[in-house]
Amino acid sequence: MSKDKRPQNYQYFNILKNHLKGDLNLIFSGKMVYPRQIEIHLPGDHKRFCNFHCPYCQGDLLLRPTVPYEEDALELMQKLAGKIPYYIYGGAYSEPLLNPYFLRFLNLTKQTGSHFGIHTNGSLLLRREKSESFLSEIFRIADSPLDYLSVSLDAGTAKSHMASKRIKYNWFDEIIEGLRKIADIKRQAPDPEKLSLRVVYLLNEHNSSPEELLGIIKLMKEIGVDSLRFSIPYAVYGQDFDVCREYKKDIEIVQDKEFEEFFGPLVSKDTSEKPYIFYLPPDYQDVDRMNYRYCVYSYYQITIGADGYIYRCSSTASPTFMMNQLGPLTSDLEEFEKMILMNEDPDFRPSTCFRVGARCNRMALEVNEAYSRMREKNG
Repeated sequence: MSKDKRPQNYQYFNILKNHLKGDLNLIFSGKMVYPRQIEIHLPGDHKRFCNFHCPYCQGDLLLRPTVPYEEDALELMQKLAGKIPYYIYGGAYSEPLLNPYFLRFLNLTKQTGSHFGIHTNGSLLLRREKSESFLSEIFRIADSPLDYLSVSLDAGTAKSHMASKRIKYNWFDEIIEGLRKIADIKRQAPDPEKLSLRVVYLLNEHNSSPEELLGIIKLMKEIGVDSLRFSIPYAVYGQDFDVCREYKKDIEIVQDKEFEEFFGPLVSKDTSEKPYIFYLPPDYQDVDRMNYRYCVYSYYQITIGADGYIYRCSSTASPTFMMNQLGPLTSDLEEFEKMILMNEDPDFRPSTCFRVGARCNRMALEVNEAYSRMREKNG
């Protein structure tokens, strides 16, 4: 199976080039360039950062404070109207659907001309639909397949879901009903393609029997999601790279061979298929590929952490990695632009992160590696 079966919205260096309108000379030009997206890690419900306890959560080993900052962030977004193409709502350790301000953020995203991406465990989709028409509202305000809802399902049964998420309550059935609801809303609308519905499935010892995997593929086809991505959880952030290499040797390499063979006849052959089913190999998170000199991910993304600070990127948005704090969140546009310019620093070295167990996510790895190859080729 080819190693690159990704849809266009997973081809990150192309996305960056498109954002820069093909002008890569803007990188490290000294000019302040707005990033393609701001990732916002909402601070839970101000009491909990998340309602699940996934052992593969990338924030599992990090400091996880939550600080209410919503009004300042909303004011900043208003001032950024027309300047940021995308707002991504997720979290290094926080669940956005817990946050009472979430619909305000999504509505303002669209009012200011941007697209939104939502990354959630999906547990509260149905409940928030019943209490405030959440799913109906996000579909109403969406206006392009670039707007998306991504649910980290990671199971095909209630039993494996509880084991995978380390929870005691059966959220699985509610999540499935939430997916059915938004799929039904899409199906009944005259313009169903204006919101993409994605499902993510991280493979582990609890949820990877052939019967369960075939069952979830059948169920997602029945519901009518737009894409279904399978992948092996990567080693959590904050660990020495040698620990990640051991995980790679013992888990990723072994399981990747098995899953490549299993998913070979099951993955989609054409991007028009729905759901578009694909398997993402662990190579996209390989620490042995993180040997580049420059970080250009700053032109792709900047992050508001759940602790109320601005960070260089989403994978280091915790006070565990204070070296990547650019400053406290501010509603002052000029101050925020200074932090963007700080982030676009040609003298910053990714090795600063790697030495303390901070590493690139798959987007940053691809962007930084591709840029490094380009520089080497061009001298």
